[in-house]
Amino acid sequence: MPLVSTLSLAIQENLDFINLTNRKFAEYNIIYHVNDGFKINELKDFKHKEQLLFQKFESQNQQLNLMLVDSVFPIILADLALLALLGKIKSFDCYINSHDRITFPRIVDDKAFFESKMKSFINGLIYGEVSELESWNGETNNQRVFCRKNSIGELEYYSIYDRKKLLDLLIKKINIEVSEFKWITNDKSEVIIKLSFKI
Repeated sequence: MPLVSTLSLAIQENLDFINLTNRKFAEYNIIYHVNDGFKINELKDFKHKEQLLFQKFESQNQQLNLMLVDSVFPIILADLALLALLGKIKSFDCYINSHDRITFPRIVDDKAFFESKMKSFINGLIYGEVSELESWNGETNNQRVFCRKNSIGELEYYSIYDRKKLLDLLIKKINIEVSEFKWITNDKSEVIIKLSFKI
């Protein structure tokens, strides 16, 4: 057997093929404080994102992992969760193009900034451990190869060689969902929101 074929077989045996269909990538519990200027008794009272102020992620490790994407990325995801709760966004692409998203005054081309950060986060989701409850060191696993069925049921495989294509696909296809809104204090001053990313 030629050396190239042997090497190719060895690489294939070490690859981890992962199906992207019906996959949950991450789940975060985010804690907010009700802004003192507002009163919220039920979810229906939440109509503006300014009503809730981001406090922290329930898991300190998850919050620290997000800071490997960018020091302000936990704030970005907390903002994204509020817009999802209000029904204003459903994907990363929607968030990037939203006029309601958070802005940072010193960033000139903020659309390019947000797109870059979202792709770094997605890269951490699929090739790294950014969403894990344990501390992540920022390393990625390039042995993961992702596949997804197209509209006629054929499998499309994406590898590290097609990473840009995969990230472009996922930035549009990953669904952002808020599945829980729960009070964590008796006086209804703090609430926890469960944010998840699925395809």
